[in-house]
Amino acid sequence: MILYLSVSTDLEDLVIDYIEVKLATGATVSLNWDESDIERLDGGFRARYKGVYFNEEYANGKIGSLRKMQIDRIGIYAESGSYSDIVITEMIFEDAGEQYDMEYLLPYATGMGRCEMP
Repeated sequence: MILYLSVSTDLEDLVIDYIEVKLATGATVSLNWDESDIERLDGGFRARYKGVYFNEEYANGKIGSLRKMQIDRIGIYAESGSYSDIVITEMIFEDAGEQYDMEYLLPYATGMGRCEMP
């Protein structure tokens, strides 16, 4: 599974470490990934996260379980340790040629405050 994100932020070095979501079943899972490609833009970035996991298990074949999910928490950090909010403006999952666009959730703004180093 691949996750595509577009994010608006004022921090040039902000990185998303994980995204915690609540599935329609009520289960909470942490989305992690094997690889990330980030394109820095003025006022944010676009990212592609390959090899998405639900907790410790690959999410391949599980795109249907994302329907009606809710974002609970986003783990972010910045080397500068600065304060910032982020706004996710695009969130698309792709798995075996099928796409799921989370447009009903967006834009999703965080009130993260101080970025924490992992």
